[in-house]
Amino acid sequence: MADPQVKQIGKYKVEVIREKCISAASCVVIAPGVFDLDAEQIARVISQDGNDDETKLLAAQSCPTMAVIVTDTESGKQVWPL
Repeated sequence: MADPQVKQIGKYKVEVIREKCISAASCVVIAPGVFDLDAEQIARVISQDGNDDETKLLAAQSCPTMAVIVTDTESGKQVWPL
């Protein structure tokens, strides 16, 4: 049985394609523990563990330009965009 006091790191890794980002910031609104905007108002990843996997996926799916890539670290397969 897993210890409930131990934080489980998610299996999804996110990354931002800077060239696609249009500063909509929907990812920041949905997952502020993972994303923020840099000095150029481009989204960036500040922590892979700031929000749970479901929230990271929702944040990626909210991006109007599909600038956020989600990869399953266990399988190595891209989860979003499909």
